[in-house]
Amino acid sequence: MKAIFDNINGTCTIEGSIPREIVCAYNPESKKITVARDKIGIQSLYYAQLPTSVIVSTELKDILPHIAYPKIDMLNLAQPIRYNYPIDLQQTWIEQIKRVRAGEELTIDQKGIRSRIYWKRDHTPTFKGTKQEALAEALRLLRKSVKECAETSEGPVAVLLSGGIDSTSLAALTKEIQKEVHVFSAGYKGNTYKACDERPVARKFAQEKGLIYHELELDVNDFQKYLDEVIPYLDEPCFDVNCMVQYALFKKVAQMGFKTVLMGLGGDEIFYSYTQRHREVEAIRLRHEFNQLYPIRKHKKEYIQFLLKNYKHLLLPNHPARIDESMLTDWTFEDYKHFVKDATVNGEHFEDVDVHKSLPENTTIQDIYDFVGAAFAMNMCVYMANKLCHANGLEVRCPILAPELVEFMDSLPMDMKFDITQPKWFQKEMMTGILPDYILQAKKRGFTPPTEFIRVIARKYQYKKIQSNYCFYNSMVADQIINNFLYKL
Repeated sequence: MKAIFDNINGTCTIEGSIPREIVCAYNPESKKITVARDKIGIQSLYYAQLPTSVIVSTELKDILPHIAYPKIDMLNLAQPIRYNYPIDLQQTWIEQIKRVRAGEELTIDQKGIRSRIYWKRDHTPTFKGTKQEALAEALRLLRKSVKECAETSEGPVAVLLSGGIDSTSLAALTKEIQKEVHVFSAGYKGNTYKACDERPVARKFAQEKGLIYHELELDVNDFQKYLDEVIPYLDEPCFDVNCMVQYALFKKVAQMGFKTVLMGLGGDEIFYSYTQRHREVEAIRLRHEFNQLYPIRKHKKEYIQFLLKNYKHLLLPNHPARIDESMLTDWTFEDYKHFVKDATVNGEHFEDVDVHKSLPENTTIQDIYDFVGAAFAMNMCVYMANKLCHANGLEVRCPILAPELVEFMDSLPMDMKFDITQPKWFQKEMMTGILPDYILQAKKRGFTPPTEFIRVIARKYQYKKIQSNYCFYNSMVADQIINNFLYKL
């Protein structure tokens, strides 16, 4: 969808179909256009104020041709290369283009653009029931969401299936309302990659539940092939190493005639899955306590007690004195440090940009998950799924991200839904009796492809717009996005 509002005469043209998550309405009498993004941010939405018009579109790349001299926002290009996804919820990597935030409404007329946030998450613990009542209500809302996703889709839905609790939950609940449920899994050629291949678990689960199982097996050549097909659809610097696997699965889903695919996106954020995030909050708490002991000569007794109580934590990498930017996305930290030493684009140095994302000492677990949910889950995972589905003529549905379920989970007291020692414990209890123990008790592995596949591709890549002596996956994809959309540089 693209809407162009003419500032001179107040007219508006709307091109393409409006996604169900977006509101876009023009009133010719008041010469006013209203656009709003959905509460959770399932559908991306962008806008740009130009000299004689305002353009709003679900595709950033559709706005770019209307900008005479697009300029790279170096911070919002460099940060995603460092952290894997856009961190800013409003600014994009193009200075002239802004992102409409989740739950935001824009009113556009000849006076200009006015914005208001019509919805935001509220973590006030208003739920007064028991834990069992909370579990039952959350399951009811998830069942309702799955049912609505299936019944409002064009034909039967397919489900992407890993060995994790989110996708297996969707598959099991879809089976309750759909006689035939097709599930799709992917794995990798070679015994070396068994650690990141979840097909055996997915296959076993599908057989037990009577699901119709389909699988793909990929190698490094498939990764290069599918990456080449994926890149033209990406208009934001998002660096998901799983995109080739997802794209291959979506392609197979589309070839079999499905129009809608269900994914378990959002479950990790809504049900508190990330042990690394928990360690970060614990490290921040320890750092705060540690800082309160200065000067140590005045707090010798308390200092010794602190060391005795927390010696196990102090021996870990997350020592309270070592909270730094590597904690947020540690797996790209070393690569970015090598890349940034001599990296430039259009004459600007990446090293001149401070990409550091600090965590304040008063950061809570809810603060972390709000950030991860808005930036990682929406700006990368859901964004990528939408792009790759669109490339194959599919629509993605994310039942776990239903606003009603998100709002209910936000209303629960923290001690009812979160345990720092047991990731996803609320969800696991909720799905007890529906999912087998080998799913509920399994350690989280993540849907991560073989790292060597990615490094082989990066080693062969030659930069087109970026200049650097070091190349890794994120910088390689960023270079291709710049080359595809800012050819004038």
